Order: sequence, then structure tokens, then C-alpha cells
Amino acid sequence: MKNSFLNILTSEGKKPYFDNIINELKVAEKENKVVLPYQTDMFRAFEFFQVKETKVVFIGQDPYHSLGTADGLAFSTRGQKTPPSLNNIFKELKKDYPDTKIETNSLVAWAKQGVLLLNTVLTVEYGKANSHKNIGWENFTLKVVENVINENNNVIIVALGKQAQEYISKLPNLNKLDPNNILATSHPSPFSYQKGFENFELFKKINAILKKHKTRQINWDLVKEVI
Repeated sequence: MKNSFLNILTSEGKKPYFDNIINELKVAEKENKVVLPYQTDMFRAFEFFQVKETKVVFIGQDPYHSLGTADGLAFSTRGQKTPPSLNNIFKELKKDYPDTKIETNSLVAWAKQGVLLLNTVLTVEYGKANSHKNIGWENFTLKVVENVINENNNVIIVALGKQAQEYISKLPNLNKLDPNNILATSHPSPFSYQKGFENFELFKKINAILKKHKTRQINWDLVKEVI
């Protein structure tokens, strides 16, 4: 974890709500419940760049709750099977940039360019969506986004779906951002894909804003790394 994110974790880790998160995770372990993603990936979103280097924040919900899917980055997976929401994200990406290479479901290549793929809740119990909602994670991730905005008020916030939009409305410093830097539309899941996300031109919009602020645009290619 990069030190500027670690500083936030260290500070927030002293607060009562964080004790509750730790207690919930300990109880789950004691009861032999499987918590996803695995511990090594829990804070993976914060490993790639410093707080002030964040260009874009994608607000996810909670991690994928099936085995071998959640990898610590919102919407991303190391798995071979493309989850439905990610499939729709790729569909729209190809519309925006038809030549984009998509060889993997891992979004690490985006993270390496300053894209914070942040689930609002960082853990979930296997097979139980939203099982760790309201245990305290939202307090922590909100504090992260608040710090990101303080460090870079040109950051782009991507809020997909009602839950993400309600979440960002709780940010005390959201008004520091140009309203055009807040990209809000429906969630890419099959249930809501056609209610706004389809043809929203999300990826073009992100790069247009970055260009306007004279910031390096995102190369959306997802090339499989040769190990």
C-alpha cells in the first residue's frame, strides 16, 4: 500500500468504527466463514499510486461474492469468466474506442495509470452479497475519497448506479469538484445497463476531461501480461 493511503488507514484505524470492522472480520474467521477478497487483496486498490496521483475514482459496491472472482479492485477479476457488469463495461469501452485491446478481465493496467477502482465496502462473505454493508467500511472509503478530492480537485468521480450516487452525496467536499468531473449514470449490471450506462460514452468523457486539464489520458488497453 502506498504511504499516503497507508496514512489514511493508520489514522482511521484508531477510530471506533474500524474496531467494528476488525471485530466483524474476526467473528467471520472464528465461524469459519470465507471472506472475500482474501486478506492479501483487501487493500489492493491502494497499491499503485499516491493519493495526489489519483486521476479517476470508479465507485463500486461490494466485492464479487463468488470464489476466485474478487481481486481487490472494483469490477476487476483475475478469473477467466467475465462477470456480467464487466462485460457491459467492455461493450461500452469498445464502442468508445473500437481498437482497444481486451485480453484480460484484470483492470490492473487502468490502476497503474491512476484509476482508483474502489468498492465502497472492501469485503464480503462468500455467497452473500452486501453481507458486510454497514459494518464500517463505508466510513473508511468515504474518508479515502475525501482525501483524494482534497489532494486533487481535478479528479474525476465515476458513480455508476443509485447506490454509488447516494454514497458520493455524503462526501463533505464534493462541491470542490467541477460538476462536469462527476460522471453519474446507471450501473452496468444487466438489470440497469440500458437505463443510462449504455451509450453514455464514459471512457471518451473521462479522457476528454483529462485532456482539458492537460493530464495524460488513460490508455484503456488491457493486455495480458506475459509472466
